[in-house]
Amino acid sequence: MRQIKEMSEREYFACVGKRPGMFVGTSSSFHQLTAFLTGYDQHAIRHGGQGLEGWHEWLVARRGRNCNHA
Repeated sequence: MRQIKEMSEREYFACVGKRPGMFVGTSSSFHQLTAFLTGYDQHAIRHGGQGLEGWHEWLVARRGRNCNHA
């Protein structure tokens, strides 16, 4: 049986960045991205990970202002 190497979050999102259409769809919209991120977050939490904890703070720091896209 072949073993599958577990990816870090950084490696996973690097793969997503290379082929975003495969994960979010080719006619990407805010709603599709939100659904993808919500699914990722819930999966990570269910399996003992942190999920997207700190995402809102990162987004605010990156944009330089607050927003409601939490």
